[in-house]
Amino acid sequence: MFPPPRMLLSAILLLATGTVAITYDYVVVGGGATGLSLAVRLSEDPTKSVVVLEAGASGIGNPNITNLRLNAGNFGTANDWQFVTVPQVDAGNRTQAQIQGKVLGGGSAINSGMYLRGNKAEYDALETLGATGWNWDSMFAAVKKSEHFHPPSQTEIDTLGLTYNPEYHGFSGPISIAIQAINVSRFFPEFAVPTLQGLGHSMNVDPNGGFHNGPSWDFLTALPDSSTRSYAVSGYYLPVINRTNLHVMTESQGSKILWSAAKTTGGLATATGVEYISFNTSGIPKTQTINAKNVIISGGTLNSPKILELSGVGNPAVLSPLGIDVVVDLPGVGANLCNQPLTTASYLLKNGTVDAGNAIRSAIIDIEPFSSYLKGADLQRSEELLATKPDLLSEAQFAVMKTLITEGVPQMEFAWNIAADANNVSTLTFDRLILVKPLSRGTVT
Repeated sequence: MFPPPRMLLSAILLLATGTVAITYDYVVVGGGATGLSLAVRLSEDPTKSVVVLEAGASGIGNPNITNLRLNAGNFGTANDWQFVTVPQVDAGNRTQAQIQGKVLGGGSAINSGMYLRGNKAEYDALETLGATGWNWDSMFAAVKKSEHFHPPSQTEIDTLGLTYNPEYHGFSGPISIAIQAINVSRFFPEFAVPTLQGLGHSMNVDPNGGFHNGPSWDFLTALPDSSTRSYAVSGYYLPVINRTNLHVMTESQGSKILWSAAKTTGGLATATGVEYISFNTSGIPKTQTINAKNVIISGGTLNSPKILELSGVGNPAVLSPLGIDVVVDLPGVGANLCNQPLTTASYLLKNGTVDAGNAIRSAIIDIEPFSSYLKGADLQRSEELLATKPDLLSEAQFAVMKTLITEGVPQMEFAWNIAADANNVSTLTFDRLILVKPLSRGTVT
């Protein structure tokens, strides 16, 4: 699965202080899931040179990365940016940790591995908001191309009730997807599903077709019948690690875009490269520059706005007071941050009622209609909230969000784990009670 360490040394570049002499066709700032896969795709053209700048280490061979069961071992370590929010007024002035991968592969290297596409209406909403060509049909074709789905065996289907729809999956892409039969607990097929069906909910055969309502099996980015993670590094990068026109520089943090002194005839700013900080020469941070014909910023939700703003791309009201020259007036940079809140709940189960399995994760979405557990005053308050646009949400977004709610697109996701202690006492934990489409918005500055 992973090449021996000696093979990796030729692919992970360690450069001395100074300016990289050559001019690359592309420099990609950020070696996460998007940046690394994009760089690999661009370098398929042997006439184009591509370099990736990744702030973190390679992480290759780290068991906390390769073993999905150990993914929490990355949180709060060097593989995590360890971002923290400012105090949240509506959360009792508490701060919240914001986990983001700081390692080659980014979030795909440290997440829990759950694989679930968005709702069809959500993707189509992107085009409604002006992103021409970004809709369910175009995205569906792209994600299927990236997927190598491993169907469950007929025995697993017959004995465990595993379900999927082959029309929703790709079978020759770089990222391995599977339903982990080794993790299945009797709780889901023997307790949860019959209960939900008794409440009038049908089993969702496969939630990856753009429809989420009802209970469904969990799909993981992992090799079949194992806990080995499949991610941007193992799926995209390692198979082409010896490609001579693709360079990956770890421990190299992009800091800002370099601009041409002269603007184009249309008055547009032209990027000529990037400045970055190298941490891998002697342990002492060194500022370096690299030239490129095209600059791609792929630093993730929290780092991309930071790099753009430090480069003079953003809202003048934010940049000018900080003494940053405005190169591109783009007020949307750092705005419209959407963060899904979640909570957990745990219950002890009676001995002998259900076996724990190893690490069951099964999604249940939109279990009960809200009218069954909200009082009249609650429903009235909901109507009031839908009539008032939050300050940081645009009118266009607010209209789309309200439509998603009123048309029954699921707003909550429920997922659980079951684990047994040394005394075989099982605990059912709803570890993802998530509001997936909040109306609130934040900023990154």
